[in-house]
Amino acid sequence: MKEQKHQLFVSALHGIGFAAILFVLTGVIFDCGNGGTTALYHYGFSKMALGTLVIGLGFGLPAVVYEREELSRPVQILIHMGTGSTVLLITSWVVGWMPREQGFLMIAKIAAEQLLIAFGIWFGFYLNQKKLAQKMNQKLSELEQKTK
Repeated sequence: MKEQKHQLFVSALHGIGFAAILFVLTGVIFDCGNGGTTALYHYGFSKMALGTLVIGLGFGLPAVVYEREELSRPVQILIHMGTGSTVLLITSWVVGWMPREQGFLMIAKIAAEQLLIAFGIWFGFYLNQKKLAQKMNQKLSELEQKTK
């Protein structure tokens, strides 16, 4: 039980940390793209920062599902990315990252972009972990060969 709490805490920290890095980088890109004229009013920054924390938790906490070996990989992915994506879209709506005044097509475009980025990030991490597992298996194979 203690190990599960530790894993949950670590997953939450990783999710929040990664989300915070993306938030800051995106903020810098938008500020530079707008010629340094980005201004936030009515707690705009606070709402966005809290939204970033919520999204980090939304993707970070469900990542512990990958520790559950009794679940198939597609079910693990569905739980992790389904939860994270749902939190992302709801939080984006609440925080105001989806321009409601520009209509459904613009909202759908932004939602699709957000989901593509989220799945792209997930896929990058997946490939990295797969490569790491292959290296570990290769090292174990080499060690096994040496002991024979």
